[in-house]
Amino acid sequence: MNSELRQAENLTVNETRLLKRHGRAAVAIMAMHTLLCLVYYRMGDFLISPQWGAALLIGVWVSMAGYLLLMASGLTLRFRDPSLSLPLIVYCIAVFVVSGYYVDAFRLSVVTLFFAVLLLVSFQLSGKVMIGVALLSSAAYAAMLWLAVDDRGVQLSVSVEALQWLVFTMISISFAITGGGIYRLKNNLADKNRELAKGLEQVREMAIRDDLTGLFNRRHLLEILERQKALADRKRVPFSVCYVDLDHFKQINDRFGHEWGDRVLRRFSQVVLSDMRDGDYFGRLGGEEFLLILPQSTEEGALLVAERLRKRWREEAFSQEGGPASVSLSVGVAAYSDKESIDDVLNRADQGLYKAKSEGRDQSRVA
Repeated sequence: MNSELRQAENLTVNETRLLKRHGRAAVAIMAMHTLLCLVYYRMGDFLISPQWGAALLIGVWVSMAGYLLLMASGLTLRFRDPSLSLPLIVYCIAVFVVSGYYVDAFRLSVVTLFFAVLLLVSFQLSGKVMIGVALLSSAAYAAMLWLAVDDRGVQLSVSVEALQWLVFTMISISFAITGGGIYRLKNNLADKNRELAKGLEQVREMAIRDDLTGLFNRRHLLEILERQKALADRKRVPFSVCYVDLDHFKQINDRFGHEWGDRVLRRFSQVVLSDMRDGDYFGRLGGEEFLLILPQSTEEGALLVAERLRKRWREEAFSQEGGPASVSLSVGVAAYSDKESIDDVLNRADQGLYKAKSEGRDQSRVA
């Protein structure tokens, strides 16, 4: 059950893991774009001075380094969009448009990698935002063409450039529509997996809890004891157990009915839980028998706990509600001895309980 729960948790969207992949993908796309620009520069088709080219290159990668550091710091996890996808795509539009401005013959190829960024951010941006980004990129592409003509007197083939702009716009909108579907699918999958993890947690709770009292059941108590034994054997951390039994419980069922018996069991469970230390474990073995596990407790300390519990429970009265005047309990106490089995510990606690019963009940005893 625990392994199934961990698998379900792994299926849910882990924001930190997603941010790392997001950052690596953004860097990879920008690296390919930079390489493409450098190739065009060596070919003489990137029409920029060495000084401005170096400044542009340094600016791009300083910005990307800052983005990665911000992702790694975890500060963005408090934001609605921890990946900063919208600022990233707007920044990439600016970088690609500036690059396209300086490349005439191969302008469309320089901005093509924009579609990879658009696909990347589609996991974080809704369909409406993606459409807005596509329209913004289309307007930026048109402004780039206008500036290339106006500032540098570039002679353009209007029909060719218009067709390229139209192709760019249509592809951007297509990616935006597809990205919106991806965003919805991701959110639906995340919701389903969270429901699955929650469902498995509920199933696990049902598997380790007693139906009547909500306490740990016998199986889970034995699992806890095995963990405590391993810890005690490895690190010499003591622990003790209290085997608790409500006295004359059959008489309650016979005289007042099983409904009253159930009420007493539930009330007893509430009393114990309200007075327990953090880190202690309490569960129902079956019937009117319970087990209290006390990590880091010696036999003497466990006996004090048992006596405090016994006296506290004696204060509970049910006569005004039509039930028994009071119900006493007996407790057997045992501390774990080095390398003994769990059965041995429980048997010694049971012997202590038998001793308490045989000596008149309503007392705590060590075997």
